Amino acid sequence: MSEGVSVQLGLVLGDIRVQEVVRGDGRVEYTVLQPGGEVFQAPDGYLRSLTAGTSRTYAYLLVDYLRWLVMECLDFSTATFADLERYLGAVGAEYPGPFGQPWRRGKEPYGQSTLEVAAACLKGFYLFLAKRGVGIELAEALDQKRLPTTVDRRRAFLGHTLQSMPANPLSPTKSVRRRHPKMLPDGAKQGLPTTLR
Repeated sequence: MSEGVSVQLGLVLGDIRVQEVVRGDGRVEYTVLQPGGEVFQAPDGYLRSLTAGTSRTYAYLLVDYLRWLVMECLDFSTATFADLERYLGAVGAEYPGPFGQPWRRGKEPYGQSTLEVAAACLKGFYLFLAKRGVGIELAEALDQKRLPTTVDRRRAFLGHTLQSMPANPLSPTKSVRRRHPKMLPDGAKQGLPTTLR
C-alpha cells in the first residue's frame, strides 16, 4: 500500500473478503483480499476503475461471485458464459438447467434489481479483464448491442442519432407485475349497465 493509506483489518480470515481502505485525504475505497490477506489484483484493479458509490456495491457482489467460483473449483480467468449463467441461477435468476450446489444458504435469493446489478458487475469485470488479455472469448460473448427504444432516445443527448445501445445478455428478463390489477370494485358489475345507458 502507498503512503497516506490506512487499512482497517477485519477479523475474517481464511476467506475472500471485502476490505475498506481509507486514503489520507479521507476518501474511502474498497478492495478484495484473498484468504491469506493479500490484495486480489484483478478484482482490485476493476474496483479502482469504478466510481466511489459503485465500488462498494460491486465489491460485495464480486466477492460473492469469487467465493462461488472457489466452491465450484473454477477460476475467474477460465470461466465461461454458462458458468456465469449458473452462478446467477444459484443466486436467484431463472435458469433452465441445474446450477449445482445451493448457494447463499439461509439467505434470501437476490431480487430483480440486485440480479440486474450483479449482471452489470460481472459484465464490467470481464470486459475489464479482456482489456488485459484475460477471458477474451467470454468478453466477446458479453459485449452485445441492441436497438435503442423510444425511451433510450429521449434520455440521450442527440438521441435521434443513436444507432445501438449496449446490452447485457446476463441480465434477467424483467418480470412485469402489476401492483394493483385492473379489476372492478365490489358491486360495480351490477350497477355498470344502468350507468352506461
